[in-house]
Amino acid sequence: MDDLPINREIQQVSNNLNCKNCSASLPNDTYFCNICGGKVIVQRITLKGLAEDFSNNVLGLDNRFFFTIKKLIISPHLVFQEYLNGTRKRYMNPFAILGLTTAIAIFLFNFFADEYLALNVESNQQSVSIMANMMEKQLGENFDREAYEKENLELITNASSFMLKYFNLLVILFMPIYTYMAFLVYRKPYNYAEHLIINSYIQSISFIVTSIVFTVSVFTDPSVYLLTIFFLIFYYTYAYGKLYKLSISESILKLMLFIGLILLTFIAFGVLSIVLGIAIAYFSPK
Repeated sequence: MDDLPINREIQQVSNNLNCKNCSASLPNDTYFCNICGGKVIVQRITLKGLAEDFSNNVLGLDNRFFFTIKKLIISPHLVFQEYLNGTRKRYMNPFAILGLTTAIAIFLFNFFADEYLALNVESNQQSVSIMANMMEKQLGENFDREAYEKENLELITNASSFMLKYFNLLVILFMPIYTYMAFLVYRKPYNYAEHLIINSYIQSISFIVTSIVFTVSVFTDPSVYLLTIFFLIFYYTYAYGKLYKLSISESILKLMLFIGLILLTFIAFGVLSIVLGIAIAYFSPK
């Protein structure tokens, strides 16, 4: 009998909920505040709840992540169309998923960097030896075979190390540029910002596949990693081709134009860098 007043008080409180965030009055059995949108929390903190909050809010690994990845693999054009047309609760934000997949790729690249570089040197040692044999036949005794092999293997290692550390970051940094190239090639009905959304989703899938293939290459052969290049070309062509309803020949033509614009851009950057370097060297005080 002594517990009755307490039970009535609990019942009264449960029937008159207030939002913990904005103090607005809430109807019974509600899950979100209709004023501020905050989630109504009535359960105590548990280890299970902490794990769910961490996966959802920190890692972003909620159902939308896996659903978005699945849809991007099966039918990327539908994800593009629905997200751009306003259906956004169903899919993970393109920039959030891009950031998450980039972080995964960078972590794996750095975690397996030593193993990959060791395998890469081992796999290239034979090709370097073949080149050394050819050089030795041409130059004879004047050729320092040991120094040649050492120098070339160091160059290969340094180049591979640079690509492992900065490839994904370089892709992100250059995204505005090659998104503009895609905008020039495919154009209407989508504007530049919408093409940026499309490319963010495409790069998210490319980072997932790159991470998987890279991990496989660590335990098999470094040359397996080159498969990612073919995947990127195929997926980019497939995704944009389905979005614009292009034929195979039209898709190939658009892809060639896209790659051509990127190559011209890099050449232009290279020439500009050389000109600036010469100008700085010429005008700098001696």
